[in-house]
Amino acid sequence: MKYVLISFFLFGLGFVQAQNIIADIDAYANTYLSTGDFSGCIRISKQDSILYKNCFGYANHSFKIPNDKNTKFKIGSVSKQFTAAAILLLEQQNQLKTTDALSEYFPTIANAAKISIEQLLTHTSGLPDIFNIQDFNIFSCQDLEISTLATIVLESDLQFEPGAQYQYSNGGYAVLAAIIEKISGKTYGAYLKEHIFDPLKMMDSGHGDTNQVITKLAEGYDPKGYDSLKLTEFIDPELLKGGGSLYSTLADLQSWINSIKNETLLSWASYKKFLNDYGNGYGYGISIYSSFDKAVFGHDGRINGYIADYLHYREDDITVLILGNIQTGVADFFRRDVAAIVFGQDYKSRAKTERPASNSPTKIQALLGSYSFGPNFKVYVELFDGVVQARANEGGYSELVPLEDGRFFSRMLYSYIDFKADTNGSISKMLWTNNNGNTFEGLKD
Repeated sequence: MKYVLISFFLFGLGFVQAQNIIADIDAYANTYLSTGDFSGCIRISKQDSILYKNCFGYANHSFKIPNDKNTKFKIGSVSKQFTAAAILLLEQQNQLKTTDALSEYFPTIANAAKISIEQLLTHTSGLPDIFNIQDFNIFSCQDLEISTLATIVLESDLQFEPGAQYQYSNGGYAVLAAIIEKISGKTYGAYLKEHIFDPLKMMDSGHGDTNQVITKLAEGYDPKGYDSLKLTEFIDPELLKGGGSLYSTLADLQSWINSIKNETLLSWASYKKFLNDYGNGYGYGISIYSSFDKAVFGHDGRINGYIADYLHYREDDITVLILGNIQTGVADFFRRDVAAIVFGQDYKSRAKTERPASNSPTKIQALLGSYSFGPNFKVYVELFDGVVQARANEGGYSELVPLEDGRFFSRMLYSYIDFKADTNGSISKMLWTNNNGNTFEGLKD
């Protein structure tokens, strides 16, 4: 394990405190490494100096190639802010306006006249998520182009009147990617390379085309069983354009963050739009909120086989960056806990400690079916090759691992699941407890 510790005294931290931070972050990360739930790299910087940098686990488990500072990772939804920046660059070039109705670009689709580009950027368009579109899981086998997916999204029923509420939608960002290609005459990846990655010297970042070999890209893994792994399922990156198709490194993402805090890529007016909170802790493809009562910007990202997360604390000028190649729910709290160590706040590891069941649970068939958690949100429990799997709407499957205490555990979501019976002994509901201890009830249909 390698560390970089530079000029802690300049930042008001004594040497002993600096060593404690390094030891505490290592110990915290290793709790998830030991349970098979984290593999990746962490970097913490202040101003232009690195406070902490370390990598854990393997970029390739088959050949035991370790992750290192040059390893590339897919960054999932962190991609959205690059899409937003591309839209703002096109606006600066007078090729579009964020106030434009989508009918400017999709004149034959009825919904397009109701929705603006800004509503796509701020998740207030009413368009569905791509993972909620029926049969989305088979699109990867159909050589579908982003323009076709954008049309499918736009022709879907609206979830609400555009502008009426906030609902996170990868579908909206698929439409933005299609607009970038339509207006620029370039592919999404080529436009970002020419106008964002090259100017910022982010030479290890990009959009990976279908079946492209990307040097130094970590293999992506999903959980299998209690502590094993499997290669992640393929999803065509063409379908993820706009919302989650990019890859990057720790150093490149730090260059991107520096460009935001120093406002070096976009105009002042564009950054004002980009970093404005539109009422939901969200700007244009970027999260804007407070952490430990400190103003931050950042985003998390999850995509098949990978996690990504960063927060930049604006007044302290401290950045916490995490990239990983096992898709587990540790991403949901990892960045907060690492930042807590840096700022001397309370934190705890939530690495699983409950032991797996020694025998397969009986009456599995009684658990299978669909559970309603609210309007338009169902969780489906199914059995594949003797393994209990759950999925929300048209999303991907998450294995439910049986535990000794009778509950189940989802490593993908880092949540505990309990099934409850009614007075007749029939399974009637599911209790889903997330990593923050909040429990949600779904009634069996």
